[in-house]
Amino acid sequence: MRTFYRLLLFLFALLFAHNGYSQQISVKASIDSTLILIGKQSHLSFEVAQPKHMVVRFPLLADTLVNGVNILGKPKMDTVDLGHDRIQVKQTYTVTSFDSALYYIPSYKLISGRDTFKTNPLSLKVITYSVDTAKQSIFDIKKVYAPPFDWAAFFRMILIIALILIVLAAIVYVIWKYVLKKPIPFIEKTVQVLLPHQKAIQELDQISSQKLWQHGREKEYYTRLTEVIRVYMESRFNISALEMTSAEILDEARMIQMEYPAAYDSLKKLLQIGDLVKFAKWHPQPEENELSLNICYLFVNQTKVEETIVAEEQVVDNKPESAEDVSEPKLL
Repeated sequence: MRTFYRLLLFLFALLFAHNGYSQQISVKASIDSTLILIGKQSHLSFEVAQPKHMVVRFPLLADTLVNGVNILGKPKMDTVDLGHDRIQVKQTYTVTSFDSALYYIPSYKLISGRDTFKTNPLSLKVITYSVDTAKQSIFDIKKVYAPPFDWAAFFRMILIIALILIVLAAIVYVIWKYVLKKPIPFIEKTVQVLLPHQKAIQELDQISSQKLWQHGREKEYYTRLTEVIRVYMESRFNISALEMTSAEILDEARMIQMEYPAAYDSLKKLLQIGDLVKFAKWHPQPEENELSLNICYLFVNQTKVEETIVAEEQVVDNKPESAEDVSEPKLL
């Protein structure tokens, strides 16, 4: 029986000790302005008065307090010494809203060991601007300000322009002083004009060195040979051979037949073999390929006209030799 009374007294003592311990902590929630304009900010605070040796865990809030009320940034913590081994810890959130309404902020739990403490609920009303659009026109939230004049950038621009002008003036001076005032020798290089037969011989030599028919390229070989002869005839006899068929070329070259009968016969044979190779896919014998090249050489050498057109190299100095030369320029 005595054991029962002792146990009962121990439970009562433990209960009263717990209540006394809990009464050492007080929590409170507050907001500095319960009425704000849309887009403005307010500050929500959780305050805890507690013994220094105790640890109280505050609620962890993300980016939204309640639906429609946003939290800006991280919370700020502040601690004040109340004396008698007690402190006050304050956690402050910056909140705002962009929807006009009356928002209910519920109680939040603060935990210390096994004890839980609830804050008082709050309310926040968000209102809009009252604008009479019939009397007042729409305007910006803030006025438009012209930026200040940047004198440093202005002087930098002036300096850059001045440097560019100085450089251009120096270039003009150098050209005028050392280029325009200095005699410039006029050199006319020697230019040798190839005659039609010379050009044809060069191209035939090139075809011979390429050995086209020896590599099975008979069609390309005869196409090149006949093209050289056609170009030569256009320059030598003024016949549009590149635009004619073989028969038309032979008809147009009757005057060649009268003056150069052997050359005409060679031309006829070359054109006939070339047409067979190009259009009938005929494969001539090696000696016929060699003969076709020799026919081209023979036709050019039999019908060529020997001329010499060479421009001589001249050097003309613009520097006058005497005062007489300055007053009366000579014609070269």
